[in-house]
Amino acid sequence: SDDEIAVCNLGSVNLAAHIRDGALDLPVLESTVRTAMRMLDNVIDINYYPVPQARNANLKHRPVGLGLMGFQDALYALGHCYASSEAVAFASRSTEAISYYAILASTELAAERGAYASYLGSKWDRGLLPVDTLALLSEERGFTVDVDVEPAMDWNRVRTAVRRYGMRNSNTMAIAPTATISNIVGVSQSIEPSFSNLYVKSNLSGEFTIVNEWLISDLKGRGLWDRQMLDDLKHADGS
Repeated sequence: SDDEIAVCNLGSVNLAAHIRDGALDLPVLESTVRTAMRMLDNVIDINYYPVPQARNANLKHRPVGLGLMGFQDALYALGHCYASSEAVAFASRSTEAISYYAILASTELAAERGAYASYLGSKWDRGLLPVDTLALLSEERGFTVDVDVEPAMDWNRVRTAVRRYGMRNSNTMAIAPTATISNIVGVSQSIEPSFSNLYVKSNLSGEFTIVNEWLISDLKGRGLWDRQMLDDLKHADGS
């Protein structure tokens, strides 16, 4: 509308940092997501808005987008190939957990701070959660989407919390590119696979030399990492 401009309030969980003893550490992930959601909600109130339409939209709908980075690194830590059924299962399990904890955190913030102004009449208010939308997509397209839709989490707990407290944020998740912050943290970008084992990335933030540390570790373990191997990687453009 003329009096609103959408604003991105984004943050990303380093998924690789939540792998413990060969598995996703759900209690630690829950703590991270709850903290991140509170911080993102705070950003809405303390942010600088260059135009009043942006401030109006942000305060009215309070959208945040919690995503992830380091997905490929998490797969490396688990020993899964990106193009494998194990990777698909891990993607389903990890993103469901982030969604579950993010929505639950938003209901907790709503209980503490109040629901967002345009909550009434929203899909949340009508009892529709993101986990429900795949069935609606299948119905609209007229065929079944061939993925496992059996939930691993107790979504009744989330539905009850939404009905009781409402939502603090109109949106809770977004898979952002994390192009720069992932380089700063030292993990793979967003949900993307590693496209090269060695390359240099340049942008307005500077130059970043990106190295596949997992490959180097494996090569060292086999006694294959030396100057010649490094030169071969450079010659092959990191392949």
